[in-house]
Formats: sequence, structure tokens, C-alpha cells
Amino acid sequence: MELKPISPATTRTQKGFTLIELMIAIAIIAFVVGIGIPKLGRSTGSQFKTVARKIIVLNKELHHYARLKNKTYRLVMDFGDETHGSTFYVESAAGSQLIVSQDENKNFSRKNNDGKKSTVFSMDQEVLKKPIKLPTGVKFEDVETETSINPIKEGKAYIHFFPQGLVQKTVIHLHGGDKFKWSLIVNPLTAETTIRDEYVKLKDIQQ
Repeated sequence: MELKPISPATTRTQKGFTLIELMIAIAIIAFVVGIGIPKLGRSTGSQFKTVARKIIVLNKELHHYARLKNKTYRLVMDFGDETHGSTFYVESAAGSQLIVSQDENKNFSRKNNDGKKSTVFSMDQEVLKKPIKLPTGVKFEDVETETSINPIKEGKAYIHFFPQGLVQKTVIHLHGGDKFKWSLIVNPLTAETTIRDEYVKLKDIQQ
């Protein structure tokens, strides 16, 4: 059987098809990466809005429950650490509790019969079944309350809801990267929470 030599034209055609296929593959990868980055941004923004919405709804519920149940509720914002991310959950105590310290990172406590201290507040699962963990990329930047000397940036911060219908005047600063930075401003009379898409200091708020 006689083997026919491959012509240069045929060789160029085969190489040409290979190069075109490679270019198409590169174009597809570039397209996927190009649409993937914006989707990541939209995902972070969606999660950011979800967290803000949950806190806003929870504030109104705690305001209502405090009057209905004659309890003092508090929304606990735990900043977490490198191992455990930020979370928020609800605690409650019977009756009206006084805020005895400006240091919001310390639990209010009382002495038992044996002289040991125990916290007045305990986890409340009636309003919120379990702690809610902030999604990756979203965190509490800091929290300011009318009884805190400086913005709280670590440990735990609290917003108290009293049976009399009053709420601590508070600003929660949420951070979700350079594009997302919101201030959640809690009204001390109604617990209505408004959002500002900027960092707003508590002292600059007129209510």
C-alpha cells in the first residue's frame, strides 16, 4: 500500500483547527470568569440585605414581646473571633432590668445563695430558635449604644428592649466589603430601624 505524503496545505488546515479550538476554549473560560465575579458581588449584596432585614424584623418583634411578656429582652451581637464567626441571638430576663454599666460587653449579674455570680439573662428561644451566623464576607463593624462610652468592636454588644416599650438608642454598623457599609439606626421609642448606606455615628443622629 502506497502512503501519500501529507501536503503542506493539509498540515496548515489541521493546525488551524487546533488553534481555533484553543482560542474558543480560552474565550469560554474568560466568559465564565467574567460573569462569575459580578455574581459573587451580587451574592454578597444579597446576603448583606438578608442580614439587615432579619435584624430589622427581630427588633420589632422584641419590642412587641417585651411589652406583651413583661420581660426585658436583649439582642446579643457576638463579634466572634478568627475561629468562630459573628452571630446574633436573643436573651431575656423577667421584669424590667436596669442597665447598670456603660460597659456593654459585661453581662449583668447577681449573686446566688452560695455567693457566686450568675447572669440575670438567659438564652431565649421563643423569638429566635437559635443563633444566626453572619454569612462569609458580612460582619459587625461596631455597635454604638447610648450607654457605651466607645463603639463596641469586639466581644459582645447588646440592645435592650424594656417592658415599658422603650429601646436603647443604638446604631449597628454592618460591613460587607468596600461596596457595602450600612448603619442600622434603632429608634428608642418605636424600635423602627432605618438604614443609611454610610457610616453614621450615634452622636450625629437627631431623634
